[in-house]
Amino acid sequence: MKIRTITTGIPLPFSPYQLQRAAKFNAACQTYFETNGYDVQTTRVSCQIWDENRDVDTILKLESDAQALGIEFLNLGTILPGRQHTQTHIERIADVITQSKIIFATVTVATQSGGVASEIAESTAEVIQQIAHRTDAGYGNLRFAALMNCPPNTPFFPAAFWQDTKTNFGIGWQAADLVQQAFTGAPNLELALQNLKAIMETEGQKIVALAETLAQEWRIKFVGIDVSPAPMGDESIAHAMEHQLPGLFGERGTLTVAAGLTQTLQTLALPLCGYSGLMLPVLEDVGLGNRSEAGYFNLDSLLLYSTVCGTGLDTIPIPGDASTSQITSILTDVATLSIQLNKPLSVRLFPVPGCSAGEITQFDSPYLTNTRVMQV
Repeated sequence: MKIRTITTGIPLPFSPYQLQRAAKFNAACQTYFETNGYDVQTTRVSCQIWDENRDVDTILKLESDAQALGIEFLNLGTILPGRQHTQTHIERIADVITQSKIIFATVTVATQSGGVASEIAESTAEVIQQIAHRTDAGYGNLRFAALMNCPPNTPFFPAAFWQDTKTNFGIGWQAADLVQQAFTGAPNLELALQNLKAIMETEGQKIVALAETLAQEWRIKFVGIDVSPAPMGDESIAHAMEHQLPGLFGERGTLTVAAGLTQTLQTLALPLCGYSGLMLPVLEDVGLGNRSEAGYFNLDSLLLYSTVCGTGLDTIPIPGDASTSQITSILTDVATLSIQLNKPLSVRLFPVPGCSAGEITQFDSPYLTNTRVMQV
């Protein structure tokens, strides 16, 4: 059982005191959880800087200040539609991502009134294209996404953005191994999901107890666990799900297992935050990558699964020459699903320069697997 992230959210990242305190708190959290037997993969800091006009140089200075404190992942938050500086900030995102190393950011394309911000979606599509063609193999899009109805104080990046009265923290666990454990050998899906609920609540209660101890000691609010099972390396959510499928991930029955998993996650007797649903990050899961390469699912399949699972379209490789209109249409389709179903979704696309649909990506990264580029 691994903790993928401990994410501390702060209201004023440009305050040296708040940034220093977040760095110290993250280090203390990591030490405390590791002393109690947990592998903590990352600690992160999230904020929300887009309410005022921020230029690129000011943001890059914030990155250097964070790096000097040992902060490895910093999320600037989300650019919301309809604000005074919305379009100006969107126009700066590509420069921020391509000139930085640890910064993440997002744009929200669903409006508070329940509509799709079409112009924002088109501008966001242009940002995705710019990042793709200005970073090695388009890798910079790992740190950028479009959001739809996503809640604040989500531990997982890039969706994280702060919104609270003061500093807080949340935990995102890995937990694909818990799905594997619960599903292996279970005679049917109903019992597998019962197993999963029992296993996750037992493990989650231990994590919550440790987190609440830290919250009291530091007087920093604990917002909960994002219980979405996050894959990494050999721990594949696709392979885990296949223990309750008649065939392979992407074949008949996948939607049913995805829905059952998400429903179980959302009914855990734990303090939940973030997505708390099924993640299907194609480029981050070796099993998903293998099944995609073999043609067991496509972009339309993932849109279907998004109706019942957690995150939407996550780390999807698409042709490097995908047009602005094609990318915009993907964003608005997911936004429409999010609005109609009243659920949080997001989109993280990887246009791969020089690659066409059906070709295999060549990422050289510990965070990504390689698979075929999807047809859009």
